[in-house]
Amino acid sequence: MVTKTLSRYLWFVVLLTLLHTSLCGKDTKNGLTEENAQVTVSVYNPADVPGEVLSRAEQTASRIFQRAGIEVNWLNCQIPAASEEASRACRELAFPTHLHLRIVRKSAGLKGEAMGISFQGQDGIGCLADLFYEPMEELERSAGTNVATLLGHVAAHELGHLLLGTNSHAAAGIMQARWTADELTITHLARMVFLDQQAQKMKQRLLEARPALRHGTGGWRSRPRHAGFNVPFFCNLGLDRCGNGSFRGLYRGTVID
Repeated sequence: MVTKTLSRYLWFVVLLTLLHTSLCGKDTKNGLTEENAQVTVSVYNPADVPGEVLSRAEQTASRIFQRAGIEVNWLNCQIPAASEEASRACRELAFPTHLHLRIVRKSAGLKGEAMGISFQGQDGIGCLADLFYEPMEELERSAGTNVATLLGHVAAHELGHLLLGTNSHAAAGIMQARWTADELTITHLARMVFLDQQAQKMKQRLLEARPALRHGTGGWRSRPRHAGFNVPFFCNLGLDRCGNGSFRGLYRGTVID
């Protein structure tokens, strides 16, 4: 009798283990399982943002996307790369599952308060966003805003534009077009997240692209054309399908009122 009871218990444990394994990478909501979406982001840092600040910024952006059911895989890309394998991984572009983020000191053409811009073609497809670090440092000095937290939120905002497509600003949440000084406090930033409809749209786009990319039948893939450079230049993206050959007219920027 004891042996039979123990045997049933062991089978029950095995069953639970198998169920846990099969649900790995999925969320459970209302009794249903929902697969997590994933996106890879190659990060270039010519602005020389300190490593600790960049790490905390990526953690902040990851938490925002996690609330939307999306896992972000960050590739911090060095120039020159540590290895050819690392170089290839960083150069990869696959819309919408592998995007590029570049942190520069300031914009060459936008207003001084602009903190970011994403580049999209007429069809809403884009793989690259720029973040401008100097305005964020100025806000830290003048208003006490935590620069790592701010950098993470701006990164999430610009990546959100790439994943959502055109006309993706919103009246509330992380995709607001303009952030006031009050909204940049730690308390308010904690409430800057993707709206449910936005989260669903991004997840659907990523999940639909994954099987197509796996079978080589979908998504727009490109690699920078200039051997020896690991940083994604506009001309490289313009020569490939990602971005539809043009970044004029359709950009999204995060600025401060």
